[in-house]
Amino acid sequence: MKIVLPDTNIILWTFNGGIDFREAIARVAPDYEIKIPTCVINELKKLKTKQSIAALAFCSKIKSIDIGVGYADDLLIESAKKGYLIATNDKEILLSLKKNGIKALRIREKNKLIMMEN
Repeated sequence: MKIVLPDTNIILWTFNGGIDFREAIARVAPDYEIKIPTCVINELKKLKTKQSIAALAFCSKIKSIDIGVGYADDLLIESAKKGYLIATNDKEILLSLKKNGIKALRIREKNKLIMMEN
């Protein structure tokens, strides 16, 4: 099974007026299983906002995956190079993936997730 790794901003999208990121991913990448990177869980814990606390509870029901220790953005980029699909709206991550010819999922029109082609 192929794996999609959502970034912190995709998870928080659900709690900031967006749609359920799980449903959005399932629509665009139906053959992928969602796994939450432990570095993203750690980012959510550090935020300590209402949205991040709700996101942590929400994500506790989803399998997690350890992709390493360090800066989450760098770890996600490295994971993408290893074949994982990344769901993010972070401009720097998206630019780096595009430069490397790697596709990713990103938010479009505030309520849609699309596949960004390389």
